[in-house]
Amino acid sequence: MSAALASTYYVVIKHRNSIETWSGSPLSFSGPTINYNFSSAASQAYGNNLKLVAGKYVLYAGDVNQDGIIDLGDMIPVDNDESSFTTGYLNSDVNGDGLVDSSDMILLDNNSALFISKVVP
Repeated sequence: MSAALASTYYVVIKHRNSIETWSGSPLSFSGPTINYNFSSAASQAYGNNLKLVAGKYVLYAGDVNQDGIIDLGDMIPVDNDESSFTTGYLNSDVNGDGLVDSSDMILLDNNSALFISKVVP
């Protein structure tokens, strides 16, 4: 086995419009499979950077421009696409329903008010 695989590493999730989220602790890559459940507890993410929704912990949505913080810079592209009734698999479709509308802006505004940003090891 490679010495590199005998070490432990953090796992990161990056998604088109969610906050970059890291595993709560380093994981071993020495076995044939790696299993990790981000949804079971806030502590599964580094810095407890998850949101509880319907009994599961989920990633924070709204980092449309992928700069590591949900803020006004993310609202501008959502507002522009909302006014054009844009549809499809887009960064500005914050809730993932295929349509950029006021529900995306509400979700983004709520997460922005919480000063959500990426937390890295």
